[in-house]
Amino acid sequence: MENHKVRWGIAGLGNIAHRFAADLTHYVQNGELYAVAARDLPRAAQFAGEYACPHYYDSYQALAADPNVDAVYIATLHPFHRHMTELFLRHGKHVLVEKPAFTNLRDWDEMTSLARQQGVLLVEAMKSVAFPAYQVLRQFIQQNQVTIHSVEAAFGGRHGFDSRLRIFDPDLSGGATLDVGVYALWLYADLCQLTQTPLHKPAVKYIQDYAESKVDDHVEFHFTGALEGKIAASISRDLQREATILGPELEIVIHDKWWNPKTIDIVYQGKTSQITTPAGGGGFEYETEHVSALILDGKRCSDVLRAETSRQVIAMMETALTENGFGHLVYPA
Repeated sequence: MENHKVRWGIAGLGNIAHRFAADLTHYVQNGELYAVAARDLPRAAQFAGEYACPHYYDSYQALAADPNVDAVYIATLHPFHRHMTELFLRHGKHVLVEKPAFTNLRDWDEMTSLARQQGVLLVEAMKSVAFPAYQVLRQFIQQNQVTIHSVEAAFGGRHGFDSRLRIFDPDLSGGATLDVGVYALWLYADLCQLTQTPLHKPAVKYIQDYAESKVDDHVEFHFTGALEGKIAASISRDLQREATILGPELEIVIHDKWWNPKTIDIVYQGKTSQITTPAGGGGFEYETEHVSALILDGKRCSDVLRAETSRQVIAMMETALTENGFGHLVYPA
């Protein structure tokens, strides 16, 4: 690859794409923004101009057909991830797809199989676990053979009900589980993997705060066993912004907006320490730098953004939603 940089394309140019593009262009050393695509040319041109991107298209097919694009970040809405992923994989592009990668396990399994056939990467963009502070925390737990007994994490912000908002739209796979629940479930599943703890089916409680809502407003996942978990997600309530991890002589607190883990306090065996993340961008740079390095090194899987963890979390969300009457979010029309 020219100048040892991955040439990135972006498919879907909404708010999250702007955040990804800003971090890519300002903070990523081994990647560059090469092309973007939206469904109308003026929007694509405006986005490209804002980030000095040399190429822009008014169709995703055109982006897929560009031979100079190495990898594509998919930033479209949840229900379109499957179609978009298949398009780019079949054109031999590496794919970083925004969380949740897919709303059901069938799509994940079929697309990971296709990625293997094509010899390219397929990675879910769970940026929180790629933060340097979180990676140092993982090392601390491994090196000290720390035992963890419980994890408590939530992600929620109150929104007044508005059927026009994407998060309340069942046709766009709205709702708490898929929108923000995926973060805390990923944290819990990743810590289970790290501590070699089996991931068991949780007890799930859904609460509808708005009678007119057709999506899941508020959800709580309770895991029992060797590693207890209290995981919550909400689009109708403000929830705690710190995550707490406990064990024998252990307390770990991931501070404000734990899903962007910049500061982590550890009290272990009477000693206190703190892990911090260097000042940077909005957090997308870490996952982008990581995936770019994998591509440049010719690797086809990640030990940070693990495919098995994505699969476990997607399966949990699909099961919880379908068993509680929200199957229309998992298999949207």
